[in-house]
Amino acid sequence: MNLSVLVAAATSALQPPALAHSPQSDALLRRFLADPRAGQQPWTLALLKQCVSADADILFPGGMAQVAEACFDLMDREMLAATDQFRSRKISRRVRAAIVFRLDHAAPHRGAIRQALAVLLVPTHGRVLARALGRSVNAIWQAAGDTSTGFTYVTKRITLSGVYISTLLFWLTRGGNPASVEEFLDRRLAEVGRVTRLRNRLTGRIA
Repeated sequence: MNLSVLVAAATSALQPPALAHSPQSDALLRRFLADPRAGQQPWTLALLKQCVSADADILFPGGMAQVAEACFDLMDREMLAATDQFRSRKISRRVRAAIVFRLDHAAPHRGAIRQALAVLLVPTHGRVLARALGRSVNAIWQAAGDTSTGFTYVTKRITLSGVYISTLLFWLTRGGNPASVEEFLDRRLAEVGRVTRLRNRLTGRIA
């Protein structure tokens, strides 16, 4: 999985439209993610039907790319539903809490999330990948209570794309230990903080 490709995808769709969903499709997704086969085998419509029901594909006419996008959207919405848990005076701490929550909450389905991302990394699914990642980054900022607009809105999302995607890849490949994931995330956030402070100092001097 190529980090630069994923970051480019996320930043190419900074304001993707909301994804349609229903209680029926959410219930189907949860059943699919909970099935061990969804984390062990490449995702296909045949696998979806085996794990859920013979007519499961009716809710997802766009095929497995639509299923994968819906899975990431479900993660976004479950994180947003827990916004009240992300309490801190500093927005950077709320961002951290939101990312940690979404990964911890999805931990039982880590193998399935890996398969979902593999589906979206197929070149023909580039637009879907961009929407899914852009939507997730926006949701993290929303969960953290960000109200920025204009240029700041854009730069915040570009910056967080790199942090979130690198942390997501670490979690997918070496995330069996939650403490190691949090340490990795903290290092990335610290790097962003140093760059931001340096940029602010340089901007101030130039001004």
